[in-house]
Amino acid sequence: MRPLLTLYLGAAILRARRHYKSDSVAKGGPMNSTRSLQDRAFKRTRNRLLLIQTGLVLIAFVVAMLLKSNGFALAVLYGGSASIAGTLVSAWRLIIAADESKLNPSYSVGEFYKSAFFRFVVVITLLAIGFGGLKLNGLGILSGFIAAQLGYIFSRPLRARA
Repeated sequence: MRPLLTLYLGAAILRARRHYKSDSVAKGGPMNSTRSLQDRAFKRTRNRLLLIQTGLVLIAFVVAMLLKSNGFALAVLYGGSASIAGTLVSAWRLIIAADESKLNPSYSVGEFYKSAFFRFVVVITLLAIGFGGLKLNGLGILSGFIAAQLGYIFSRPLRARA
């Protein structure tokens, strides 16, 4: 499901870029202003997603502090942080893919798959460290991870304001 979300976000960015490019060419405007609109749309979407994910993780952390132990609450915080780290890695790779798409469209498809792969590796590595290395509560890690993943349900891609 995670690679599908990454590809969904990436496809939305490419669609927005193509839409703004076609509008700019039709109006005879410079492509640089189009680029800044696309960048603003991507940054607003990324920031909104990160803000929602952080808020959901903090809510889960507070609930865990009230209902469970401190160790469980720290595990919730760690699991949510692992998910947020995956979102940041995915956003970084999507920026690279979008920049490369203007040079070679078929290359950008490979970059999207690479983005999903890197995100998967980062999240699995962080979760493995939490479960095995740090010996955190497994249910707490998964609770925090799920809380952060709910951010994808509540966020939606935004368009840049002109």
